[in-house]
Amino acid sequence: MKHTILIALIFLSYSCVAQEKKSTEFTYENFGTEIINYEPIQKESVSSEDYKKGLLKLNATKTAVKNDASQLNSADFWNITMAFLNLKESKSNIEISFQKAISFKNNNICSYINVFGPSGLDETIPELFYKFYNNCKQDNVVETQTDLKAYSTKNKLNYELILLIQKIKNNDNHHRKGRDNYYEDSVKLSEQQNLDSRNQEIIDSLYSIHKSYLGKSLVGEKFSSVMWAVVQHSNTEMMSEYIPVIQKAVKENELDVVPFKMLIDRFYGLKYGYQVFGSQSGFGFELVDDKKRKEIELKYGIN
Repeated sequence: MKHTILIALIFLSYSCVAQEKKSTEFTYENFGTEIINYEPIQKESVSSEDYKKGLLKLNATKTAVKNDASQLNSADFWNITMAFLNLKESKSNIEISFQKAISFKNNNICSYINVFGPSGLDETIPELFYKFYNNCKQDNVVETQTDLKAYSTKNKLNYELILLIQKIKNNDNHHRKGRDNYYEDSVKLSEQQNLDSRNQEIIDSLYSIHKSYLGKSLVGEKFSSVMWAVVQHSNTEMMSEYIPVIQKAVKENELDVVPFKMLIDRFYGLKYGYQVFGSQSGFGFELVDDKKRKEIELKYGIN
């Protein structure tokens, strides 16, 4: 009898510990340190595929910053937020992670949302998401009307290039704003495809002139992801041509590594039907096995 009770107590204790791990709640102040040490347990409501994607994103982020919380940047926190969505973390945890991502003065979260949509944030944390994203749309209007000259002067950038990169950005976002999926509207789809084609031609021309990625040195932090977004929305031929260019840009700190991973996922997904880092939700791309993922990481010098 005592033996039975002891087993029951051990089982109960183990269950409580597991439950504690499943329901870990983070704090904003110590989030960086806490996430470095976090090892999520698969919840019953999370599929094995989503759990694997979530772990992959978390572990890739930890490796990228060498387990140093002080090195986490906006793109890293975005990656963590996407991992939390895969892992079905609590609303509170997702809010904290997203707040961290948008807390940086110069972040590219607006660009990520414009490329991939809200990714479920509009349903999980709608208040915080729309408060931020509505400002994204306002910023686009303000940038076309005012301070681009001051921005160029302050950062010692070519004003004409900044005007052009702003136009490219606006065209890339034209039918990718808001909650509605523009692909459901054939007219908007056709219009966006025309804008995308024009953007791709301009980017090709600019690359032939500057012989490098249009990153932080040429267009500043604010516009450093615009060229990537155009390539991301192109075809596998253009992606294949610019992947080495963007790889070099990441190595030279002209662009964060997270967008580069997204591009690799899109490219491999469209060309081979599988993705490497799990960033392309909703496209039906399978997640590659660990062996192949390590080969691709090695190929592109990631982590």
